[in-house]
Amino acid sequence: MNERKNRVCKPPALPKWLATRYIDDTYLEEFFGDLQEIYEERMLLKGPFHAKLMYWVDVLHLLIGFSRLRKQIKTQNNNGMMIRSMFKIAWRNAMRQKQFTLLNMLGLTLGIATSLVIGLYVYDELTYDTFHTYGDRIYRVNQPAIWGDWEQQYASTGPNVAIALREDAPEFEQVTRILDLGPQAVRINDPGASSRLSREKGYYAVDENFFDVFDLEFIQGDPKTCLDDPGSIVITRETALRYFGYENPVGKMVETQQRDGSWKVFTVSAVLADLPYKSHLQFDILVSLQGFSEVLKANEWKWIWTGFSTYGLVREGTDVEALTRKIQAIPPKWAAATTQRIFNQSFEAYTRGKPWTLYLQPVSDIYKSSSPDSHRFGPTGKPQFVRLFAVVGAFVLILSCINFMNLSTARSSSRAKEVGVRKVLGSARRDLVKQFTFESILFVLAGTSCAMVVVHLILNGFNTLAEKQVVLVPYLINPVFIGVVLVFIAFLGVMAGSYPAFYLSSFKPAETLKGKTRQGFKGVRNGLVIFQFAISIALVICAFFVQKQLEYASSLDLGMVRENLLQVHNIQLLGDDAEILKTKLRANPAFAGVGRSYDLPPNVWDGDRYKAFGPGSPIVDLSNFRAEGDYLDLLGVEFVAGRNFDPGRINDKYRIILNEEAVRVLGFGIQGTYAMDSVIGKFVVQAFDKEEKLEVVGVVKDFNFSSVKEKIGPLMIVHNENDLFWNYRVGRSYLSIRLQPGAVKTPGDLQALIDGVKHEMAQLDESIIFEYSFMDQAFEKTFRAEQRMGTILNLFTVMAMVIACLGLFGLAAFSAEQRTRELGTRKVLGAKVSELVITFSSEFIRLVGIAILLASPIAYFAVNAWLDDFAYRTPIDAWVFGVVGLGALVIALITVGYQSFSAAIRNPVETLKEE
Repeated sequence: MNERKNRVCKPPALPKWLATRYIDDTYLEEFFGDLQEIYEERMLLKGPFHAKLMYWVDVLHLLIGFSRLRKQIKTQNNNGMMIRSMFKIAWRNAMRQKQFTLLNMLGLTLGIATSLVIGLYVYDELTYDTFHTYGDRIYRVNQPAIWGDWEQQYASTGPNVAIALREDAPEFEQVTRILDLGPQAVRINDPGASSRLSREKGYYAVDENFFDVFDLEFIQGDPKTCLDDPGSIVITRETALRYFGYENPVGKMVETQQRDGSWKVFTVSAVLADLPYKSHLQFDILVSLQGFSEVLKANEWKWIWTGFSTYGLVREGTDVEALTRKIQAIPPKWAAATTQRIFNQSFEAYTRGKPWTLYLQPVSDIYKSSSPDSHRFGPTGKPQFVRLFAVVGAFVLILSCINFMNLSTARSSSRAKEVGVRKVLGSARRDLVKQFTFESILFVLAGTSCAMVVVHLILNGFNTLAEKQVVLVPYLINPVFIGVVLVFIAFLGVMAGSYPAFYLSSFKPAETLKGKTRQGFKGVRNGLVIFQFAISIALVICAFFVQKQLEYASSLDLGMVRENLLQVHNIQLLGDDAEILKTKLRANPAFAGVGRSYDLPPNVWDGDRYKAFGPGSPIVDLSNFRAEGDYLDLLGVEFVAGRNFDPGRINDKYRIILNEEAVRVLGFGIQGTYAMDSVIGKFVVQAFDKEEKLEVVGVVKDFNFSSVKEKIGPLMIVHNENDLFWNYRVGRSYLSIRLQPGAVKTPGDLQALIDGVKHEMAQLDESIIFEYSFMDQAFEKTFRAEQRMGTILNLFTVMAMVIACLGLFGLAAFSAEQRTRELGTRKVLGAKVSELVITFSSEFIRLVGIAILLASPIAYFAVNAWLDDFAYRTPIDAWVFGVVGLGALVIALITVGYQSFSAAIRNPVETLKEE
């Protein structure tokens, strides 16, 4: 704690360094002592941001009053006069060429603002979980995805992985576990409570040493002892306010509903500050795992009870690679009991060809890593979007810089006579170089300043769209950020000013005053225009296919009817009264059907190992979905063989229904072979426990029971009354209701139906919290992140195209200015306005055409690589490239056409009168 306090109270390093650099040593000790005291006082009273800001202000005051540079500054009035003179010249030139100035500023501002927003987003994504004091020593233990692809890492482990690590790996200073208890009904029997009954989703059980690993901020309570009591509960500040208002919650009673409907009492032992949003762990309530000691003792040996996340704090100086190699001996030693007792196989036989590896993942990599791609206890990032946005941000910044450099070099040609006059009047070449470089840096400084103002104004909207909490202001006092911005301004300013500075200043005065100057770098400018449009067009094509893929996935045939399906939660708490509720709902004419299940697509996660009955049959992993026949009728799934569960046949509760993929992996054939070798009546054997035989009574066409991002896996549908499974009547249960198509005509009709279901449920047990959902919305939610990121990508792509068009417009305006006499001469010689417009525009249209040819293959390979992440992907249609290319040509033609037409209709007398 002292280490953390010292780090927080330490003032910024950069202003302190500046003071030691420019203030006499005799003053330093006294100044720094006073500044430190003031800084600590401000930290306590007004927080770190105010303290750091005022520390900068105080140091700057000292530099002005006591700096050794003060005398030097006073003696360098000539330099000040020169800077003022350079500023006046820059201002006059900017006002003289307002169009170029506006285009330059607009392009720079848009480009830098877009890139800065992307940069803040990327930095935010890459800095999750960096607030822990011992973050560099915290690792999460991952294992293979044992119910699917063993090549993929899985973020959850069995309960005794932590026990094994504590006993066999002393390199861990602490090992702790988190168990997801699922949404819990919570009530407060306190007259002063502001909330009496609610549903908590962030409700987890943790080991008592949890806060020895994760050093979260406490408002009340002792982190060392708050979880020692099995009946203790730790809540966040937001949760405390929700239930108890501003009363002291410590010592208050909180009740949680158990699976059998009873209520268990907990005592609040501590209150945490609201969790940092940049944490992969997010919760509202923590209870002690000691309160579940009986369950743990009976099940801790099960390595397949993968409801836990296991974290370890390694000792300082530990060789993590060596530790990773060492802990690979743990699964064969500790998981053998699970494979033998549950699957009737030795560990070697169970894992043949599929090594059970334990991975150590640094806590700082959890959020931003693509493997595992999700976990139970909080958010996970989208690394593919982070990489995509980083590339887009870099390209947008490059486009903006190209614009600025192009327009600066083009505009500089019109100042050749100015250079000649200044040389005749005695200006040295170095003075001209300074002038042009100064103007360029000044432009970039102004554009960057405007961009920061724009970013500050739009960040709230961006945060709403991206569901982030990105802010700019704290970075403005960050020395690293300030240094990067200053280097960027200097670099871009020098790069853009280098051509006019060195090229034009080399002209001989006699030539420039006679107008004998070369255009210079026209080929380079054309190449940069091609590059700009190639990148912009490629981005547009990619953004188009992102939207196309999202629309394709959302309209994909799922093999079932997901619309108008109302899903009522918490039915397991009704017990036997669930059938009464079902009967009442069936009587409602607004409902076409009612069915019960123990899972809801697209969130069917349960699974086990099975094999076809017969010698030599391979063991395969199947997902299992517990439901009754009415539910399958409700989904509208298609039977390709056999039948549905029949409530009139008692033995149907021990029969099963397979999907086509399950039939295939079990070796029963494919749909074309069903007629010759029917799967109906064959048996599937549980490859665990007593190896019960289950008769196949039906086969349904494959339907999506999980995300459409994944291919449809093998599925076994088990009757919800089958008691041969460990999870018989265990877990959450749901009633799904199919709404009649004509029953809902207005939002009010829908709400009335929902209220009616709520009333019927309350009649049976008013203590049960009423929750509901719709299946179509649940499937759309699986693509929520992609849809959000797709919208953001569209905005950034539009910015890239706008910046490219601004550059093209500026160059077209410059070209029109340079060619006015040529166009006037052509007009005198009989050329029509349309011919002049075509002549003028053709050069730029040709550049855009070349850009389209370059952008198309780049976009194709990028889109193809992105679509490889999807199980079901939209085709890469050639017409998209044609439409985007044609659109780019039209935009370019409109951009250039205005300048072309304006130049072509000018009176030749005005353009040729000086000849």
